[in-house]
Amino acid sequence: MKYIFLFFCIGLTFNGFCQETVEKDSTYITSFKHKIILKANINTQTESYSIQKNDTENFSLTANNNFKFTLSANYEFLGLSIGFSPKARNLPYKTSFQDIKMRLFVKQWIQSFQYRRVRGFYRDGEILENVQEQFPHFKTISWNGTTSYVLNPNFSLKHVLFNTEWQRKSAGSLIPNLRYGYQRITDRIDSLKEVQNIYSISLATDYYYTWVIEKNWFVTPAISPGIGLRFTDYNLDKFNEQNTLFTTALNLGLYFGYTSPNMVIGANFNFDSKASNAKTKTNIISDRSYAKLYFGYRFNAPASVKKQVDWIKDKVKK
Repeated sequence: MKYIFLFFCIGLTFNGFCQETVEKDSTYITSFKHKIILKANINTQTESYSIQKNDTENFSLTANNNFKFTLSANYEFLGLSIGFSPKARNLPYKTSFQDIKMRLFVKQWIQSFQYRRVRGFYRDGEILENVQEQFPHFKTISWNGTTSYVLNPNFSLKHVLFNTEWQRKSAGSLIPNLRYGYQRITDRIDSLKEVQNIYSISLATDYYYTWVIEKNWFVTPAISPGIGLRFTDYNLDKFNEQNTLFTTALNLGLYFGYTSPNMVIGANFNFDSKASNAKTKTNIISDRSYAKLYFGYRFNAPASVKKQVDWIKDKVKK
């Protein structure tokens, strides 16, 4: 039933786009690409995995970081963000967390690249002898990419997610996405190294609609159904297992905030659901919800930064 629902959502959004063609209207969007925006946010998104030891034992591992902080900067066609997480006070051990993202903005195209590293997990929901079981060697490293295209030129995804533009009139758009990535999961079982390599590719059709309220305020609901393939390669000593999985995903989002020429502030609420047609030794947990609060400030770029970016633009044009 869930597969039918996802295919229905994808077909419905494509059908909606085919019924309407939109010409660009300069009154809908104000661009701030010639200003730097620095933004800080805090979110509650957690890192969790489902571990399948055998046919009867299945448990979850969760990273020890209840809150994550991200600092980001966007200017012209470039964007960079760095995420980190403090140690949770209620647990005696910590999680090492790194999240680096780079973005490129080219007209209605948005290209993003991500490097993510997380090490140090604990067994979720079970405490043995007043001690929560620790998995200090469980580590994940991911390289991910997303290529997106905003079909409606009067809708600004950069306003909703990156705050480099200002949506002045209500509008919405379909946004096809191609997502791809490689993830390496490692652990130690006794003296043996456990390794799982995951290669994934998926297609998603996002739909966002921004309601502009009293010029400065906005509310944007979003839905993103997706389908894809995941290839896994699991190794433990001489044992090897390979799988090809069909995956589905559904993301629901609600974004709202305040925008002005110099300042932005807002919050996001998201729900992610992911599933595959088979279980592997280590699988991504589905059905997660999280929230994010952010604050940003725009200012004119220093002459030295402007000079360097202009030099890059000139080289690209050549």
